[in-house]
Amino acid sequence: MTARPGVEGGRWGRGRECLVALGLAAFLPVAGLDAWAEADEAFRCELKDSRGVSPADAETAAELLCAELRRASGGQGRFDVALATLGKAVIVTARREEPPSSVTVQVDGLEEVPTAAPRIADALVHGLGFATTQRVDNLLEVETRKARVKKGSVKMFFGVADLESPGHGARAAGFSLGAMYATPRFALPAELRFGWDDSPYGEKTMDIFSFSVGGRFYLSKRDVSPFLGGGLGVLHLDAQEGGYPEVGGDYFYGETFGVAPYVEAGVEMLRLHRGRVALLVRADFPTSALESPEVPPYAYPDGMGRLVEQPGRPAQSRYVVPVSIGVSVAF
Repeated sequence: MTARPGVEGGRWGRGRECLVALGLAAFLPVAGLDAWAEADEAFRCELKDSRGVSPADAETAAELLCAELRRASGGQGRFDVALATLGKAVIVTARREEPPSSVTVQVDGLEEVPTAAPRIADALVHGLGFATTQRVDNLLEVETRKARVKKGSVKMFFGVADLESPGHGARAAGFSLGAMYATPRFALPAELRFGWDDSPYGEKTMDIFSFSVGGRFYLSKRDVSPFLGGGLGVLHLDAQEGGYPEVGGDYFYGETFGVAPYVEAGVEMLRLHRGRVALLVRADFPTSALESPEVPPYAYPDGMGRLVEQPGRPAQSRYVVPVSIGVSVAF
């Protein structure tokens, strides 16, 4: 029998193509499984703990967060997720094995996990602070909640004081009116102060007026507390000594008006009550001295038609520091 090479060759060719196709069909699933295994080996993310969260909710939250971690990391790395409740809040923690790091965020319920998950993933994978991932459309409830502030109280106060004047030697009486914002540790007073001297003519006298603002720091939070304070004010001060044009003796008159810092120290009592009492010492420091101008010699006629000559007095300068020693009542 004569062979037919064309036919046999065609059958062999088709058989060989079938074998190749079967081989590829068998190889591709194995290669796909290997590629999937390699990808799965490169990225791993699992739920480690879920205290206080139902298993179904915990699995869903972990899947959402793991999906974002896969996106941010490009499918590389090993991560785990932990959930825990604290009242109504849920604490979400994501950890990375290498290099080791973690991000912990408080969300206002599991409903915020889809919003928080992309931010947690970016912060953990890229080493960012969680706050830097804020955008106008991804803020959490805890980030927009109005912050609570410590409340103080506004009090009015009235005081009386004895005023001394180192550098001059006069004494005066005075009173003060003011208001202050007070907290357990500090107060911010604003105060008007008046002082005057009604000594007989020719003796040393002093008058003051000031308006000041400052701060006061309490050394404790107890019912009775020492305090230290200071501030800045505007002060008008005048002082006088001797009569004019009295023969003989000393004569001085000067006044100043300007900025004057002050310091104070004292003790405040009844701080646990609505009304408070403070004993304090305060010193104001003018930025300029009192200047008494020169009095030139002069003469005047007496009743007999004779001229009486008076000697002049040179210019004088005195730096006077008003010091208040007093008590005030705040209510």
